[in-house]
Amino acid sequence: MRTGNGIFPYANTMICIEDSKLLRQFQYDILYSAPDLQASLDELNKMNYFHTYMSADTANYSAVLDELMKDMFELMRDTAPVEALWRLFALYYDIHNMKLVVKERFLGRRLDSLAFSFGSYSLRTIRSAAVRESDDILENEKLTRGFFEALQAKEMYDIDFILDRAYFAALRKLAEELGVASIVSFVIEKIDLFNVSVYFQSLAAGSPKGYFARAFSGNGSLPLDVWQEYTDSEPEEAERFPLWQKYKPVWEVAGSRRQIFEELDVLIDNYLIEKTKACKLMAFGIEPICAYFFNKLMEIKNIRILLAGKKSGYSTYEIKRRMRIPYEL
Repeated sequence: MRTGNGIFPYANTMICIEDSKLLRQFQYDILYSAPDLQASLDELNKMNYFHTYMSADTANYSAVLDELMKDMFELMRDTAPVEALWRLFALYYDIHNMKLVVKERFLGRRLDSLAFSFGSYSLRTIRSAAVRESDDILENEKLTRGFFEALQAKEMYDIDFILDRAYFAALRKLAEELGVASIVSFVIEKIDLFNVSVYFQSLAAGSPKGYFARAFSGNGSLPLDVWQEYTDSEPEEAERFPLWQKYKPVWEVAGSRRQIFEELDVLIDNYLIEKTKACKLMAFGIEPICAYFFNKLMEIKNIRILLAGKKSGYSTYEIKRRMRIPYEL
């Protein structure tokens, strides 16, 4: 990633400090070796991972992790040199809550217990935004358009397809607002890899007619018709696709097609984490700020996976295969 021209003394200093607190591989190894959930939480408490006076235990650790997420987003809002930066990360949770509101309409019941509190909009605001499209309560044309398209969906699974497309359209626009070419490029790769994932999901489901086109996001590097020249034919033909060649290193580390189907999301995340590591060599600019928050979210995801695995009694091997790589050089 090429560094930008911006220097943000407060934000870059704070992120440099916070970056030094991210978990390293040797700390993950300690957590893997812990015999059960409480022992893992004890190790995290010793590391002061949760940054709280209260020790995490088997009864409260989920709530403690939620508080850690809230603290991270508060830091994000406090340090972000431009609003588009923190909205870039909050957008995922906004889309999740928008899906819930649409499904509430579809099912005729409230889904408050499934909502996230980490987005830009409250659940109440999103519900208000569902009344009239012309009000544009979300103050985001791409989100409002996608929201009302989803509200008119005839089938439940179309809701996810429509709002995933709205997510990537809004994500790319926010990235472009930051004005940093490397971040826009990163987002485009993220969208391309989402489409790769859709392609593999389609293969795993037996290539149902129309599935790929309905789930596809058109905000990546190539439009749907170019993808379909390769994806609508035999799987061997897809290997001639230029994007297949570009992203093949993502999944060629897998030992089998089954492993690709089961672990592709992990392999994609690992690829994206590797792309961000160049930001560790940047002292200033928006790139290291974005890279830190991207990887902090990945780290919290790792901790949730690890603790869920320990709670369920999974083997260390089963836990490791679901974990993302740490953000370290």
